[in-house]
Amino acid sequence: MSRTVTHTEDHQALFGNKLLSDVAASRSFASLAFEMLSERAPSDAECVIFELILNLTIDHGPDTPSAKATILRAEAGDLMGAAVGAGIAEINGSHGGAQDALMEILLRIHSGGATPSSIVAEHKAAGKRIPGYGHRIYTVDPRTTQIFDALRTHHMGEDYRASVESIQKEIEAQLGKDLPINVDSAIAVALLSFGWPPSLGSVIFIIARTVGLCAHYSNNQKKV
Repeated sequence: MSRTVTHTEDHQALFGNKLLSDVAASRSFASLAFEMLSERAPSDAECVIFELILNLTIDHGPDTPSAKATILRAEAGDLMGAAVGAGIAEINGSHGGAQDALMEILLRIHSGGATPSSIVAEHKAAGKRIPGYGHRIYTVDPRTTQIFDALRTHHMGEDYRASVESIQKEIEAQLGKDLPINVDSAIAVALLSFGWPPSLGSVIFIIARTVGLCAHYSNNQKKV
């Protein structure tokens, strides 16, 4: 369940049982977003990692599917809400949304229902791409390195990270491909270390990338 803002009888905004105006003065955006999505305040370490991921995924240039869709609508003269909405609609299993499926896979492994080897074999037999691996630019995704380093520093997600690395080795062994662990995998590991369900897999990417898409809109807005 997520925490939503409610109202007092005189229609003031409540965050939990406190006035949002009071809470907002002492909390960061990352901390409030974390609590809204998980119904608990983050630890200091969780807040650091959550904010790091937001910062790392805020944008990745105009050539991404979400940016292209937003820019196209901006150049056509659409309002920002419609243009950014078109970009957000492009976030899916192949662009920014692989976390959901990978989180499901990692939970299967950690419940004893699968192994890294069996996961790769299943996807190979079905002719399906394994979520969270490969990137159109990077041979080593620097965002993954930063997130994994932060998780190591705070001793979080070690078992899930090990499974992600084992799957990478199985991909090379079974498929003969040296695919980098991309940022989607790193986010999946972080969210599982927070105790979050796969249904929230894409949430950080959507929150962060919305800012980047707004900037792309502003830079490409049709001048009237």
